[in-house]
Formats: sequence, C-alpha cells, structure tokens
Amino acid sequence: MITLAVLMLLSAMPIAQAETYDPLYAQIDGPQVVTANSVTLYTLVMFGGPAEVGAGNYSYKATMTGDGNTYGSFFVPGTVEPTPDGTFHINLTAPAEPQTMTITIECISSSVTQTVKRTISFQVKVVYPIVLRTTVMNTGEVNAMDVPISLQVYQEGGWVEFHSTTVDLEAGGSLDFLYNWTALGLSSGEHKVRMVLDPNNQVVTFEGGATVYETTIYYKMSGYGWVNSLVWVMIVALGITIFLIWRRPVKGKKRR
Repeated sequence: MITLAVLMLLSAMPIAQAETYDPLYAQIDGPQVVTANSVTLYTLVMFGGPAEVGAGNYSYKATMTGDGNTYGSFFVPGTVEPTPDGTFHINLTAPAEPQTMTITIECISSSVTQTVKRTISFQVKVVYPIVLRTTVMNTGEVNAMDVPISLQVYQEGGWVEFHSTTVDLEAGGSLDFLYNWTALGLSSGEHKVRMVLDPNNQVVTFEGGATVYETTIYYKMSGYGWVNSLVWVMIVALGITIFLIWRRPVKGKKRR
C-alpha cells in the first residue's frame, strides 16, 4: 500500500498540491517450473504510481538467488533504463543444477517530482527434464503441413495430454522432434507415455496404419542404474521412423 503524505507549509508561500495517482501495480508472468539449462521468457507489467499522471517512467532492478549451484544462470536484463512503457520482457537462463530459484524485482514508477517503489518476488523450480525425442520422415511426394502431435501420459485409467504441437514436413524430408517434459505432478513409479500423430486422422495417413508410438518410463524408482544417477533424466525413443503419406482427395467418377 502506498501512503501519500501532504506537507502543509504555514507561510506566505502558496500551498503546493501533491500529485495524486493510483498505487503502483506490478506482476510477472511466466512458468513456475522450468528445465535445467533452458531459456524461458517472462513478462513484467507495471502501471500506476507517479509515472501514470504525466511525464514519467518505469524501471526495475532484479536480483536472483538459488538454493543450489546457480552457475550459468541469468535473468536478463537485470536492470533497465527508465521508459514510459511499463511492459518488460526478461529471459531466465536456468542453471544446470535442479533447485528453487528466487527472483526479486524492485519496481520503480517515477515522475519529475516523485518516485514510488514496490518489490515483488517469485520462485521458479528448476528440474531435470524427461526428454522425449523421435525422428519423423515424410516419404510422400507432397509437403505435409501442420501435422498435429499429441504427447500423452496414462493416469487414473485414461490418457492425459500434457503437450500438443504441429510440425511441417517437406516432401522427402525429415524432422528431429524433441520435447523437454517437466513432468509436473508426476508420481514416482512406472508410467506409460505415448506420442500420437494426427490424433483425429485429418491430415495424413500412415504407412502400415501406425499412428501411436508408446513407451514406458520409470520415474524416481530404485534399481535402474544410470537412470537414477541422473535423477529423472530419461531419453525416451517414441519412434525412430514414422512414414507419412499425404492423403489425396478421392477423385469422383467421370460422367459418361
């Protein structure tokens, strides 16, 4: 809360009116869980304070700490020059070691005569990812555009989607698909994971009729050697080669 103090000078001089303005508001938007060594964009938004009532500027100063080895981590830019625009885009480069990062931002709203500051902080959990990768090939003669990919995990008796995207495949080309999964909320144990290409069968047909590639991962389970030495970094091969054939419209019969 911002408290405005008005100083009344009992003299022959005129009484100076202090500027009135809304409280300074600041919010940071971005994921609360990121993977180690990743770069993630965050958006800081500020409005209110003296900068909103005339010729004024917004700026900030950010600091970052962690409960582990933070070597290689950055929150850039950590400071900015004053600007009338209260929206800032900041990149977080996560450290290589899993931990909880605390980012503290001193937000500043200033006019010619007044300055108001507000400090906000948020935590980001850094985790090792479960790496899902595959190679997709288009052996057809036509480009396949916007082919849907759905990544799903089997939980509580059904398949739950945790990521979806689309890919473009040139005729005769291939694509190395990779997704770093934070697996937020995944319980320890054995889990089935699958990748579904074109779930609604709208874009392509598949040689041999295969559209689903499934595997099993073992999360935080003892007895899995190097898997547990890396905590939960697991390379999962969902499908080495997937052949795509562009679905051509069925030609109608010619009238005689």
